[in-house]
Amino acid sequence: TLSPSSAASDVYKRQMLLQSAFNLEEHTMHISHYSAQYGHRVLARDFSMTLKPNVVNILIGANGSGKTTLLDFIAGVATTKVTGVKYDVPKPKQIAYQLQQVQFLPTLTVAQTLKMYQELGGKTTTFHDDVSELISPVLDHIWSTKMGQLSGGERQLVSTYGQFLLNRQLYIFDEPTSNVDSHNTEIILNLIEYLVLVRHKVVLITTHHPEQLADLPTHITTLN
Repeated sequence: TLSPSSAASDVYKRQMLLQSAFNLEEHTMHISHYSAQYGHRVLARDFSMTLKPNVVNILIGANGSGKTTLLDFIAGVATTKVTGVKYDVPKPKQIAYQLQQVQFLPTLTVAQTLKMYQELGGKTTTFHDDVSELISPVLDHIWSTKMGQLSGGERQLVSTYGQFLLNRQLYIFDEPTSNVDSHNTEIILNLIEYLVLVRHKVVLITTHHPEQLADLPTHITTLN
């Protein structure tokens, strides 16, 4: 069984040797003067945060603190009354956003669902590409299964790999391991690790269990 840090550790070390040639500042993103209100309830006022490359950016906060509302704002899909300034955050079409409640067409198979993600991601991505050792053992078992017949953890895993196929600049995951068993949690965290340490994507997640990422480089922001 892979640990959350084992799959990409050797690659990570090699990448770090080349880091001096990689301009990380160009990939840093900022959110400033963010304020949000839901009805008469103030969720945030003049809040700021930075999203860094080569680390897992973690947003933590109590239930009802407005984490998902902030993610919606960053992704450009906010419906609540919000204001704020985004610096160097890509346009929505360059953002992969995995919602907390993943919705799929129940009659499509896993293969058909991932094919849709692949087409959205363009021709540069393929199934079982550079993460085959992480995902193949699970996908091979459920490849022809309809989405409506999968467990919640399996659907979450398919959704995470689908985001992986999109090949975006910024990846946002809203509680990606919520209600997921330990085995699928490990695979999901390995996929996120690979995005950060090997593909050098900017990744932001919300979670109530930041200890699950204790072996990874992280940048934690608290939404009070």
